[in-house]
Amino acid sequence: MGSNIRFILLTLLAIVLSTGKMYTQSSFGLYAGLATPSDLLNQVYNTDLIKSQNLTGILLREAASSGYTVGIRLRQHVDEQFWFVGGVSLARFPQSVIPIINQANSKDTLAIMTTVQNVVPIQAGMMYQFNKGLVSFHVLGDVTYNYLMNSVDVAYSNQSFPLPPEENTVQRIGFGVGVGLDVHLKVITASLEAKMNTINFIGRETDEPERRFFSLTLGVHFGQTQ
Repeated sequence: MGSNIRFILLTLLAIVLSTGKMYTQSSFGLYAGLATPSDLLNQVYNTDLIKSQNLTGILLREAASSGYTVGIRLRQHVDEQFWFVGGVSLARFPQSVIPIINQANSKDTLAIMTTVQNVVPIQAGMMYQFNKGLVSFHVLGDVTYNYLMNSVDVAYSNQSFPLPPEENTVQRIGFGVGVGLDVHLKVITASLEAKMNTINFIGRETDEPERRFFSLTLGVHFGQTQ
């Protein structure tokens, strides 16, 4: 895992250094806000059926609840209206309660699962700034290397049965697209950004659904932003 992070950070640095026309303007930002997941984000086992011994259980899975995201970001001026953007963030979605029901008897609850989903995206991309002034507007797109971390606790009703590992961490490659606006003040720049994040576009397993979340964040940047 550590070697993957080092590789990504070196790649981000190479992208910046390899740009032919480089400006000195850059800024460092912090942001936080709401994260709204797709309905399949908490499908931990990529199936709604659990088969074990002589039992088949149905996961009564509901969509994950909205969570939050926090992150840090670097902007580096590349061209007149283009900026390189890179950073790392955490999207955390609160506990989901998933009953496992006996397929042969819908009144028989075999177990209760509680899950928590965390996504850590490492991001690199480009931002296009439409205008300069007190308020500026932009669009952005980035490629993300995502750590998807699921923790699962199980409370059995009568008898226990084997389940996949209770904690699972996988890596996937995804992308994000978004729009935003900046308010350029004397000392800082305040930003509002809406973004759609697909977190497992590359690397997912055969039965693994596409997972996404929408983020709406407020941020502050220190340094040159236009």
